[in-house]
Amino acid sequence: MAEQELAVSLVGTVASEDVLDAVRAGVGGNPLFLEERLYSLIDIRALVREQGMWHLTGTVETKVPEVLERLVRSRVDRLSPAGQQVVRTASVLGPELSLGLLTAVCETERAATEETLGPAIAELSSAGLLQEVTGLPEPTYRFRHALIQEATYSGMLRPERRRLHGRAAWTLEAMSAGRLEQVASVLGRHFAAAGEAERAVHYFEMAGEHAARAFANEEAISSFRSALEIADDANNEVMARAAAGVWAKLAEVLWATWRLGEAREAFQAALHLVGPDDALQGAHLYALLGKLEGCDYRHRAALAAFDAAEELLGERPWEKGDAWADVWLEVMLDGRAEFHLDRNEPELGLAALAAARPVVEARGSPAHKWYFYWGLAYQRAMRNRWRVDEEDIANMRRALAAANQGDSQKDIAWGNYDVGEFLLMHGDLAEARGYLERSLALSEHIGQVLGRANSLWALTLTALHNQDAEAVRSLAPQAMAAGETAAYPELVGTAKASLAWLAWQDGRPRDLVALANEALELWRTTTAWPAHALYWVGLWPIIAACLSTGHVPEAVAAGRQMLEPSQLRLPDELESLLGSAATAWDQDEPELAKDKMAAALELARDLHWF
Repeated sequence: MAEQELAVSLVGTVASEDVLDAVRAGVGGNPLFLEERLYSLIDIRALVREQGMWHLTGTVETKVPEVLERLVRSRVDRLSPAGQQVVRTASVLGPELSLGLLTAVCETERAATEETLGPAIAELSSAGLLQEVTGLPEPTYRFRHALIQEATYSGMLRPERRRLHGRAAWTLEAMSAGRLEQVASVLGRHFAAAGEAERAVHYFEMAGEHAARAFANEEAISSFRSALEIADDANNEVMARAAAGVWAKLAEVLWATWRLGEAREAFQAALHLVGPDDALQGAHLYALLGKLEGCDYRHRAALAAFDAAEELLGERPWEKGDAWADVWLEVMLDGRAEFHLDRNEPELGLAALAAARPVVEARGSPAHKWYFYWGLAYQRAMRNRWRVDEEDIANMRRALAAANQGDSQKDIAWGNYDVGEFLLMHGDLAEARGYLERSLALSEHIGQVLGRANSLWALTLTALHNQDAEAVRSLAPQAMAAGETAAYPELVGTAKASLAWLAWQDGRPRDLVALANEALELWRTTTAWPAHALYWVGLWPIIAACLSTGHVPEAVAAGRQMLEPSQLRLPDELESLLGSAATAWDQDEPELAKDKMAAALELARDLHWF
């Protein structure tokens, strides 16, 4: 608050919050620093006054103004030799540092002995440069102002900075045996500044992997990009091979957060760096790229990637060893089989699974078995127009059991979702909801955008089948927003259709018709399974509205759409009534058609399909 008041006193109340934030940035409340910061911004015309108002002219950097650098350096120059060396070493370690690391680096540098380090730190604290922030389990110190650390650091010659970063890196590495992952990002930064490119890339990659496993996706992306910047600057064959792997890991995190365009570019960058003698890695990358292209409905590009992968693998790759078999199964199971599923080609998908089955049974990992049983259940269900039977549910349970044997939280999340979805289509609503809620919780925990969207739309349908209007009222808007974030129109369509059902319950026929037609239009833009096969969600409300207003032809037309081969098969008695209504209309028996449609609507209510 005092800092805010001081900033306002200098620039006046006519300044916006953005201006005040720019003036306060990095000064830590020091009145002299704040005043000099303001004058520096004015001098470089980053801050101008026009018509009595202060305005920022662009992005404001927090670089220390030269006058402040001179002030800080003059304070450092007045320290004892030991104090000067300790504060310079501390500036390399960062704004906050532990006494143990500072001691180890200083002793390595022979800049301070046990007898001189304590007095030097006391001198820095007395001079207002450092302050102790914690006492246990070991003392930790922080620069009193970030500008002090920055000015001290920038005041050193580059060779000294590089040498101190090297000392810090090797010392911290030795001190951190058994917990290197926890300090990998710091090690990467120190090794990079020390000019140790290979070790810097290694540790930034380790930091990215550690963050990705903890689903800290933005942190993982930042670490991977830091590794790639260093590898690119190094510009040698060893770094190029390392960078290929980092690009692939970055692509998978970008994919998980549904940045498909960026993920595609990352996979392509990785492929560009793979050497001609590494066919296995190239095939693996092409398999991943193909799956990504399929997620983005780029079917031709997906097929081309799978073909490229198989060409690199050659004939009978499963006989070349486990690694080759793994990549081939990746191409066949979650590659080609899923590709045919996306294109509504279940027979071709089942053929791909049949070709892979002997290798899966002989040497497949839990992940391979998960994909195999998942694909088998989906291909059979698609072939049967999504009328799920006990064998399909059993296959999905086998898939989930395989996922639970592995170490992929993503597979476990999807495994719960798939069992829940199939139970939903089978009519086992209470059990379905339990699996879907677990899937939603896991997807949110690991940052799986599409998994969250699918879980929400399936929970919305579960609530609709239960005729739970309040649950639909809560879930449908969430499902719509999640579907829009994932850029999956079929999921948005299902949410809109559910809102149409809700509009009928609320007595809003005009909203009902608008929402249902919007849903149908969205569904017609995609062939993705299985949400596009759910016209019934939006069509039953339309039938109810049409029958209530005497628009029998429109009601019959809506019933015909539910009987199309692309649609989920309704219970036999419902399909029979809809078919009878269409036949009666075709035979010029409008009253009979009306009666059959009314009977179908009543039965749909009784069976919880409307």
